[in-house]
Amino acid sequence: MKTEIKWAVIAAVALFIILLAEKLFGLQTAESYKTWVIVDLVLGFLLFIVVYLMVTREKRDVDLGGVMSWSRGFWTAGIMTLIFIPLSTLLVYIFLKFINPDAAAILMTKGGDISSKNAINNYLYLHLINALFGGLVFSLIFPLFTRKSA
Repeated sequence: MKTEIKWAVIAAVALFIILLAEKLFGLQTAESYKTWVIVDLVLGFLLFIVVYLMVTREKRDVDLGGVMSWSRGFWTAGIMTLIFIPLSTLLVYIFLKFINPDAAAILMTKGGDISSKNAINNYLYLHLINALFGGLVFSLIFPLFTRKSA
């Protein structure tokens, strides 16, 4: 469980750093919306590839002595996802509420949602759904690459 917690915290903090970097480089504006979305998708996807690969490899090599079944890898990645979701949602909320309050409204209006009244709530909901389903898919796939028999 220590490995899962460690990588969930690393993933959440890395996601927060990505958001800060996007803000720092001026991507979170209405004018650079298309570039922002592409960069966000690519960096987020790369982050999760690295995190899911590392959590399953570390669990196999350090915690389980070099042997891990697919099911054990699935549960490792699944538990990490369940720990990551509240941590990342909190950090995204902090970012949207205090660092860049306009980001959610820009994403919602440019993305086709004409009412930006509850833009932060809508964005957090989308983040939650994406993290849950993305985590499930990655939890199913990555143990296939990191499993080892005795």
